[in-house]
Amino acid sequence: MIPTEIILHHSATKDSGTVSWNAIRRYHQDECNWNDIGYHFGVEYVSDPGDPAGSYEILLGRLPMEVGAHCKDHNNKAIGICFVGDFDEASVPEQQWKKGVKLVKWLCSRFGIPVSRIYGHRDFATKTCPGTYFDIEKFKDDVMLYDL
Repeated sequence: MIPTEIILHHSATKDSGTVSWNAIRRYHQDECNWNDIGYHFGVEYVSDPGDPAGSYEILLGRLPMEVGAHCKDHNNKAIGICFVGDFDEASVPEQQWKKGVKLVKWLCSRFGIPVSRIYGHRDFATKTCPGTYFDIEKFKDDVMLYDL
């Protein structure tokens, strides 16, 4: 696959403060019967016993050149990124937002994807994904302004 667009998602689950990326992977494999997690990347809060504050990390799902399983009719051309959390309930935490902007800016640069081809899952499905509190236009503006 040569990616030509990026589609943003949220897990629509509350972040419990523990890594749930593997729980999403298990669900996709066991319940959906997919060979792996459907997303290419995740952005999630990861707790660390050595750092009580924890941090937001970029987690790998599928490689960007692999066909995804995250948005019907776009899986063969779109990189899927899941922001772990429920952004129908609250705004994306600032550190998670910034980590996502950095990732998407790099992906756009690496694959020549224009910012105009960054979408929310809601653009292609009757969902709120990546959440009603996730402002796609502001995210795209932040990606444009971010300097690698």
